[in-house]
Amino acid sequence: MTPAGEHAEEIKAQEQLLRSVEYLRDLDRVDIARLIGSSEDAHFAASTVILREGEVADSLYLLATGTVEVSVRVDEGDRSVTSISAPATFGDLGLLLNERTATVRALTDVQAWRIPRNAFERLLRERPQVGRAIATSLASAIDRRDRLRVGAPIKAPEQLHAMMAAPHARSSGLTRVGYIAISIGMPAALWLLPAPSGLSTPGWHVALVMVGGAIAWLLEPVPDFAVALAMAAAWIGAAGVPAAVAFGGFTTSAWVVAVAALGITAAMAASGLLFRASLLLLRVFPATHRGQLSALLVTGVILTPLAPTVFGRVAMTTPIARDIAQALGHARRTRATAAVAFAGVLGSTILGPVFLTGMITNFLILSLLPASEQARFGWAGWLIAALPAGLLLFIGVALILFALDPRSGMRASSLVRRTQEQSIGRLSRHELTSLIAIGVFIAGLLFQPLLRIDTAAIGLGSLLLAIGGGALDRQTFRSAIDWATLVLFGVLLGAGAVLRSGGVDRWIADAVTPIARSVGHPALVILLLTLLVIAVRLVLPMVPAGFLLLVTLVPSAPSLGLSGWVVGFVVSVVALTWVLPKQYEVLRMVREVTNGEMFSDRQSLAVGVSITALALLTMLICVPYWRAVGIL
Repeated sequence: MTPAGEHAEEIKAQEQLLRSVEYLRDLDRVDIARLIGSSEDAHFAASTVILREGEVADSLYLLATGTVEVSVRVDEGDRSVTSISAPATFGDLGLLLNERTATVRALTDVQAWRIPRNAFERLLRERPQVGRAIATSLASAIDRRDRLRVGAPIKAPEQLHAMMAAPHARSSGLTRVGYIAISIGMPAALWLLPAPSGLSTPGWHVALVMVGGAIAWLLEPVPDFAVALAMAAAWIGAAGVPAAVAFGGFTTSAWVVAVAALGITAAMAASGLLFRASLLLLRVFPATHRGQLSALLVTGVILTPLAPTVFGRVAMTTPIARDIAQALGHARRTRATAAVAFAGVLGSTILGPVFLTGMITNFLILSLLPASEQARFGWAGWLIAALPAGLLLFIGVALILFALDPRSGMRASSLVRRTQEQSIGRLSRHELTSLIAIGVFIAGLLFQPLLRIDTAAIGLGSLLLAIGGGALDRQTFRSAIDWATLVLFGVLLGAGAVLRSGGVDRWIADAVTPIARSVGHPALVILLLTLLVIAVRLVLPMVPAGFLLLVTLVPSAPSLGLSGWVVGFVVSVVALTWVLPKQYEVLRMVREVTNGEMFSDRQSLAVGVSITALALLTMLICVPYWRAVGIL
């Protein structure tokens, strides 16, 4: 048999062993591929002690060939409990406990695959149902083992609950009540005061509700979508805004397109298409440190117009970045590992504003533009306007990351990638269906100005293709789509109409007009706008900061002497940068996924400041281009 054939047989045997484990048999092929990619080949001669009772428990072993003996310590010495012959598994309790509960010795020559515990920890975070299955299976194993341990000490699994349900750090109940009181109390204290000059009383109340929402987003006593719903309720109940206006965003084409975009993204992720696309790109680039940094950046660029959710793209590329860092042999939290992590983050985020389908907030910008401008910024028109900025951002990010670890000469073995590709197999029907759906979606938006079809119809048609082809089933539609973001998006889509109903948009425009006139040159206005966004981001996280700035500033753009698209684009680009890492939700998510092993606070601060400076410089450089093409 050829080496390639032997490798294929090895992969098949490895997959069969994983499928034989009760709590892993229902995993999809993408998860199986990831586990195989993290496994290590291990060989042991007869009589070798593979695991020793009391040592750190850190892995599961898949026994491919040979026989091992399991023993435990008793007063008179080691006592044999059982023997295990291939194909089988051992070391299962290493998934949950701090210490090994038994000693495992090779009775014959043994070949096994070792899967590290951290690979299963990632799986538990992404597939909670696997955790429940592990708990059931291992509880049964513990019961059986206890009955066999005559006179042996019983070790309690103290870490089981912590591993199975790691709680998310949240404020105490009393603190949350205090934050809620502040968010409501500050606007309430100003409620009966006279409205500022030029603003009506209803408009003053509308503005105060938004101030309360901004405070709540800063303090985070409840999730951001709950704050948005509370704002809508306050507008209706306290400020007298009609419900049809407060919730009007849910009836817009932009909201329907956002639902379709997130649904198609969920279908591509569930089918494995996004994972396959990432592996394909990693194959194209050299297996060096800089080669893989480039692969991650390009992967992000290609995924950006296909998957219009920042968090979804980062969730997809972060595990790949972590695996690349491991394959390159980088130690945790080194400059090299940080460079790989930030390549995954920045490749998936910074170019979101460049493509119409790169972020759902781009559809918010489009909905806030006058009808005459909306016609100009279809998919192609948007890209033409943003392309120079996109090129500058991409090149700048690459230079920053290359400079982060300029001397790394590490190379990655292609074995892991080949193993994962063989495990994931050929293009499935669901992958093909989701590929067709995203193709129709992008093509429809690209040719929408010629076809003169409502974008909502394009989105719904593409979504129905994904559903009809089986790529998006009921469970995936319910659980994989970020409905919390869609609720937030729907309320804030209607916020523009709410502000208009109270005359707040005109009041803001009148307030900023003197500033724009005193500054004069558009480049200086954009500089001030960029600095304003940076200042707001020092206080508010990315999502609420971006939404608030867009709904208040895009309608006021003519008073600044700028295009509404330029204002929206500048806000979106700069809002995706960070100076304080804790104010960037994306970094918080990456930390959770990687257990904080990829980068330190100091490294994230340095990269964040560099990216913020790059964004500011890029916006200024693009001013002549925007003037040349008639946008400014």
